[in-house]
Amino acid sequence: MKINCILADDEPLARTILATYINDHPNLELIDSCKDAFETQLALNEKRCDILFLDINMPQVSGISLLKSLSNPPLVIFTTAYPEFAVEGYELNAIDYLLKPFSF
Repeated sequence: MKINCILADDEPLARTILATYINDHPNLELIDSCKDAFETQLALNEKRCDILFLDINMPQVSGISLLKSLSNPPLVIFTTAYPEFAVEGYELNAIDYLLKPFSF
């Protein structure tokens, strides 16, 4: 069974790296790659997502604000360069918190 994943990050390089890691994992299926919260919201409305890889520091709407706005969020793994948001991330029931730069 494949686990459907969406990744959301405003940095093209981070999206490329995460997409590569997701595609290299046999149980994960990348169904969308989004550059901001607005694209992510659209993708979540249109597709069945099991895990959302979510950057925190994105323009206009942060990953934390996006997550707070979701009435039925998927499992979330925060992917960020900011360790100071870890406690808040876990308070929002994130299943993991990956600090950039990260490796497979």
